[in-house]
Formats: sequence, structure tokens, C-alpha cells
Amino acid sequence: MPLDTETPSSVTAAAEPWPEIDRRLIDNTARAALPAFPLDVLPDKWRRWIEAKACAFTPVDYLAQGLLAAVSAVCGAGIVTRVSPNWSEPLVLWQALVGGPSTGKTPALSAARRLLDGLESDPDTPNEPKARWHDELGAWLDGARGRACRADWLAGWQAASADARPAGGWSVDVYGKAIVGALRPERLADGLADEEMAARFLYAWPDAAVCAPLGGAPADDEGVRGLLRKLSGLSASAEHPGTLFVSDAAVAALEHLLPALRAEMREADGVEAAWIGKGAGTIVRLAGMLSLMRWAAEGGEKLPDDVEVEAIADAHALWSGYFLPHARAVFGEAGATGEDRLARRATRWLGRCKLPRVSRQTIRAEALSRSVDARRADEVIERLEAGGVLRALEAERHGSRGPGRRRWEVNPALL
Repeated sequence: MPLDTETPSSVTAAAEPWPEIDRRLIDNTARAALPAFPLDVLPDKWRRWIEAKACAFTPVDYLAQGLLAAVSAVCGAGIVTRVSPNWSEPLVLWQALVGGPSTGKTPALSAARRLLDGLESDPDTPNEPKARWHDELGAWLDGARGRACRADWLAGWQAASADARPAGGWSVDVYGKAIVGALRPERLADGLADEEMAARFLYAWPDAAVCAPLGGAPADDEGVRGLLRKLSGLSASAEHPGTLFVSDAAVAALEHLLPALRAEMREADGVEAAWIGKGAGTIVRLAGMLSLMRWAAEGGEKLPDDVEVEAIADAHALWSGYFLPHARAVFGEAGATGEDRLARRATRWLGRCKLPRVSRQTIRAEALSRSVDARRADEVIERLEAGGVLRALEAERHGSRGPGRRRWEVNPALL
């Protein structure tokens, strides 16, 4: 076991009780419990597909994200939900499935992609899919920051009309595309460093599933594919999209929600405020998608006349009750500093080695394997103090010259 090679301090710590250790320094997956995806907002035929596909390694949250991505892929910029003459939203979603390895992200994405076999091509460009699927979304986002087409991606999320495109036009590759992919928690800080991109994604970060029924009827892939085919038949071009109108009663309901959304945005800051600021538009997009999913499931033959109050209410419940808390969890983790990650590493080392006292040299050389300089080691120690892992002892002096040697007591809860 590594030992503190410097002379232990003879001064004991004050007798105040120790604070509870910040759980984030013990377990990097520790976070507040997040709500499960509310399957009741989805029509029965779509919901049954998710329930049949779910298993111990594929949570319903990821499958629901994948299914919404499939709907966005076949509708996309080809259908808009119109609230007023000055406000329309394309049915374009950007989505991130957040989770560690082997938590079911890839199987969920694969299941949703298979539903789109033969349906996903753009009618104007048959070889171009309407959605981008990324097994490693973090790497793509990190690289997108330096790409010349970044501005086009951002504008394409809104799928503005053709005459509003910037000089030179957007390439087919970025215009009005749905984006969905898997994002690992350890890549959040780097992948979401671009706040403008991060503010456009809907996040799902469920707890890892531990059990699920292994029997039951198989999922009706062909039935759901037929529903998607119906939606695809409604989708026109981005230049001349099909229009889904919001009813007067639904507009009134939406107007009632807007002040609360603006107040929530003012109470937030950074990327969270930007994400909430897009909440009204996202609710309108989700309401349009839910309306179309119900229409397809009920056997409708023509585009629904209106988006009704029920769809606005369900979309708001989905956004505020599910996507908002998941986004906050993601942004909280993404905002964690490098010191947080190093502090977790040091905390795990302290728990293994059971040292009652440590010095800065111990933390730097042993716990962090000399991967940081003295200044960074001090920053990590400050984080460990704030997290209740370490408590400073009175500096010990040997003689009258020079500063005293600093030592820290380790929280007995780790020993």
C-alpha cells in the first residue's frame, strides 16, 4: 500500500462533525433520480412496439427516443406545424441517448433504423437519408465545432425556407436533417462544449435497466413501418412543406404556457437557459409529431386539420416532465470541471488505500500518478475539501524558517 512518505502531522483535526461526502465524488453515475419516459403520451400501436422491444439491456427511454427519431426522419422539414402566420416549426428533432457502455443505446438505435428501411430517402435526392445516426455522437459534436458547415447545421435545425438560405445555399447534407446518436457520460463535457449545438438536443439518460420480461409477443416491426410509411407519404419538400395547423384553442393553451417558460429561462443560465429558450418551439414540434402519430394509428387518410389542445398538453408534459429534468442532469454533468473528474479519481484512490492523512505530494504523486502539476493538485484538493473528502489540518512547522507543511485529514467514512 502506498504510504505518505512525509512526517505525519502531530496536530489533530478539529472535533467538528464531518459533512456528508458529495456522492458525485464517489460514483460518477450518482445523480438525482430521473423520470421514466411517459409512454402514455404515445398512441397504443406505437407504445406497444416500444414495450415489446424493451428488455433488460434496452430501456424504454432509448426505444422511445429512437422511435421519435424515426418519425422525425420521415417527416422532418417536409411537414411544419404552424402556430401563426409568423411562427412555424419543422418536425425536425435532434436527440441524444446518454449512457455508459452496454446500457442499450446501440440496440435501440438499430431497432429504430431498421424501421426506416426503404422509407428514409429524400424524394428530391433519393440517395440522401433524412436523418443522421451516430453511434458516437460525442465525437461528431466535438468535431462539428471546427467545421465550416457548423452554421449550416444550426440553421438546418430550423429548416428555414429556401429563399432564406444563406448565400451559396445549404448542402443537402445539412439541410433540415434529424440527428440522433449515443453519447457517453464521460464525453459530455467535450461533446457539449458547443452550447449552441447542445441547446438543440433532446436528452434521455435513464438508469440502466436491471430486469424486464423476456417472453411475450414479438414487436410488430412491419406494422410500425406501415405507420411510418403513411407519415412519409404526407411529407413534401422543405421548400413547399405540408402544413399542420394549430387550432385556436390549442394556440390559447400554448399562450398560457409561454410566460412560465420564459420565467424558467430567466432563472437558468448558460446552455440550460438556451435549451429552455427553445422549449416553446420544441413543444410545438412534439405536438405536431404526436398528432401525426395518432392520425396514423387511427387510420386517417388525409393530413389532420389541426393540432388540438390534447396534443399541446401531452407535448408540454413530455417536455417539462421528462426532457427538462434529463437535460438538466446532462448539463450538470457536462459542466463538471476537470477538477471534478480528477477529484473522483483521487477519492477512489483514498478509499482503496485507507490513509488517515495525506499531503499534497501524496495526492499529486500517488492518487493522480503525477498527471498534474502542483497548481492543479491544489485545485483538486480544494474540490475534495468542498466535497467533504478532506479537511485541512493545522500546518506543521519544523524550526522557524519557511512555511509549515500542510496536511489533510481524510473523511473516516472512506476508511
